[in-house]
Order: sequence, then C-alpha cells, then structure tokens
Amino acid sequence: MTLSTVLSLMTCAVLAILPALQLECADPPLAIAIDATASQGRIASDFIGLGYETSAVAQANYFTAGNASLIQLYRNLSHHGMVRIGGNISDHTAYVPDGTSSVQDERSVTVITHANLEHLAAFLAATGWQAMWGLNLGTSSQQDAVQEAVAVADLFKDHLHSFQIGNEVDLHGGYQQQLKTYDAYHAAFLEYRTAIRAALPGSRFSGPDSASSMEYVTRFAATEAPETRLFTLHYYRGDAHQPTSTIDHLLSPDEGWEKKLERLRSLAQSTGVPTRINEVNSYSGGGKVGVSDTLAGALWTLDFMFTLASHGINGINLQTDINQHAFISPYSPIVHDATGPCHARPPYYGMLAFAMAGSGELLATTCDRGDRTITAYATRDAPGSFRLTIINKSPLHDAELSLSLPDGVMSADAYRLIAPQIDSTTQVTFAGQAVATNGSWMPGAPESVAVASGKATLALRHSSAVVVHLY
Repeated sequence: MTLSTVLSLMTCAVLAILPALQLECADPPLAIAIDATASQGRIASDFIGLGYETSAVAQANYFTAGNASLIQLYRNLSHHGMVRIGGNISDHTAYVPDGTSSVQDERSVTVITHANLEHLAAFLAATGWQAMWGLNLGTSSQQDAVQEAVAVADLFKDHLHSFQIGNEVDLHGGYQQQLKTYDAYHAAFLEYRTAIRAALPGSRFSGPDSASSMEYVTRFAATEAPETRLFTLHYYRGDAHQPTSTIDHLLSPDEGWEKKLERLRSLAQSTGVPTRINEVNSYSGGGKVGVSDTLAGALWTLDFMFTLASHGINGINLQTDINQHAFISPYSPIVHDATGPCHARPPYYGMLAFAMAGSGELLATTCDRGDRTITAYATRDAPGSFRLTIINKSPLHDAELSLSLPDGVMSADAYRLIAPQIDSTTQVTFAGQAVATNGSWMPGAPESVAVASGKATLALRHSSAVVVHLY
C-alpha cells in the first residue's frame, strides 16, 4: 500500500501483543498527527442519510408530522439530511391515489396512496430533509411511474432531491427478463425519463442504483453524467445468513470495496458528478442478530461513514426499518413499536458520533504504526477548531494515544462512544448520554484531555471510539 493511499484512508493501528485477558496498555503511546495542510475536500452538508423500502411509506403513523420521536431522531443527526425511498419493494409497489395503503413483502404488491405522500411531505418539511424517490421499473408501467412522479413532485416541492428509475437494476434479470442486460435497462430508463420530463420539465434524476456492478455505473456515467445529479451504488459487508458474518468479519477491512471506492472517486473527478452509497448496511437480509445490532454495529457505522467521506463519496443512506421481507431489520439505526414511537438502536450512536465530528473539511492524519485495528479521521469545522475521531475495533486491547496539536491549538475535550461489551445491544452511549425515549439527545459534559508540550494524551479502551475536539 502506498503512502498516498494510507493518507487518503487516514487509518492507523495498534500492534496487539498483550495476553488475551490483559487490558492495560504495555505498548508505547500511539502517536497520531493531523496534517492541517492536506485537505481531503469538504464533507457534503447532506452526507448523513437513511434509506427505506417503499413499504415504510405505507405504514400508519410513521412518516407523519405528528411522529415527534422520529422527527427528533432525525434532527439529532442533521437538519438537512437525505431520505432514500426505494429498495426491492419499489419495484413491487403500486401508487393508487385514493386507494387503501398496504404494506407487503416483495412477493406481493405494496400500495401507497396520495395521503401517504402527503404525510411524508409534511414529515420532510418538519425535519428539513430531502428525499430521493425510487420509481417502479420492475412490475408496473411507464404511465403509472409518470403519475406517481407528478404526485411526489407536487407534494414534496423543494424537499425532492431526485428520482431514481428502478432498484438494483443490475439484478433485474431475476423477475424482469427483458431488462437483464445493461442496454435493455438503459433503453427503458431513457424512455421513462423522457416521459416523466414531458410531464415534469426540469425534473432531476440519480442512478443507476446498481447493487454492486461497476460496469453499470461506469456505462451509465459515460452517457448520462450531464443529466444526472448523483451516481448511486449499494453496499453490504456480506449476507446475514452466512456463518462467516461475525463481529470480527464486520470490523475487518474490506480491501475490494476500498478499491471500488477509488474507482468511484476517479469517476466523480472525471465527470463532475458525485457518488452516493444510497443503500447500505452491515449484512444484507436485514442484518445479523448479535452482530449488526450491537456496539460493533455502531463502531462499524462510524468507521464506514468516515471511510466513504475519505474517498470523496457524497453521502450515505443507511437502510433501516421494515425490509423487503416485511419485518424490521436488526441492523436498523431506528426502530419503532406497534404504537408508533421510535427508538435508537446501537448503529444510531455511530451516526450521532459522525454528526458531531463529520462536518467541514476532511484532513489527512498520520500515525507511527499501523495494522488498521485503530482508525483515525480528522476534520476542521472552523479556523483553529479540529475534531479527531479515533475508533478502536479490537475487542481486547486498550491503547494510549499521543495526539500532536495543530498550530494554535491549546485545549482538548473528549466525547466517547462506549458500551459494556463489543456485543452489547443495550447500554450504548455517546458523549455520556443515551438517547431518550422521546428521541431527544444532548451531549453530556466533555471529558477534559491533558495537554502539554504540544500534545494531548488520553487512553482509548478496547471496543470503543472517541471524538476529540481540539481548539
């Protein structure tokens, strides 16, 4: 791995040499420094996002202006994030304006109504978020897509980011044989887009919504870049049903994915169109119980969001809530009970930490040794104000950190992401606080960090993360 790649990933690590049950640090402090002159670009203001199957819109009392807990959970993360509505269900959805809404799995037809769209529009207005809306290319008609697009645009207004036509179009061959090649998909996409723009001049589109195929993304970019707002791709670390889908696997590097991210960075640079990973979570199939819904899921979420940002990706939509099988996914950052109130699960705390640290200008970091057990990312949100996020993914080994202070920095405070164990599904906190039952959250008093001779020193326990504010 070259030095430039190391800097772009901004990773560092502790060499684990302690006995399995010994948790005090025997290694010398890990030295980490911010290169304030090496800008990696700015993190998009709408980087934070959540993703949903279209069936989530058909649920009663979920996307409404009256769902105070969900609105607050969104506001904790951002006042201008992005919701992606689509998923497998979008290709098995009918828009029936005056019908009766119906939540179904992907073997049946989900029905959304004009009232459902009105409620979602009011929810978007209450949160300040925008929506990327997926239209049915799999089991419906062009005329139906136009009708739905017109209704969405009319109601969402400035809260509509863009349309997508079809979901995971590189996999369409499973139920839509006439769209089993890229050329067939692309021809259908152009027909749909032309019809929609005839009814909605100036409407904006993102795509191709590829599950994994870079061929679809690059071929789409070659002809559609001038007409496209965002290139879109999905990612899952693996399949929840596989025995290899463990905490260790989740927290280990995915070098193949990082190579793909470099290709996406080059594509964005050559076309001027950024990429968003608009459907993503730990393990496909809703996630793995005891892995996705734990502190490990929170640490993975935080690390993955910074990994995307460090490769110039525009943003992320973490898949949540009801899935294509019509049950609430274990990997969901936010879940709700039968009566409607929404609650934060462990992955949400990773998003909270990113919300605190992942804004402004991304900077390179360096460290004095590395096997990527510990990763570090730096941002500058104002002149003389830096945030350094450090994640210790080891389940056993603590670390001592020595942070070199940028010029002009005199003080440091710390906010920790912790839980009793790496596999804890409860008692997760960030900045000393848990998310309240009404969705509210505020950081507790920061931990003061010792500063002397131009360095800040602190301990980072195993299976935890810390956001250090340097000012």
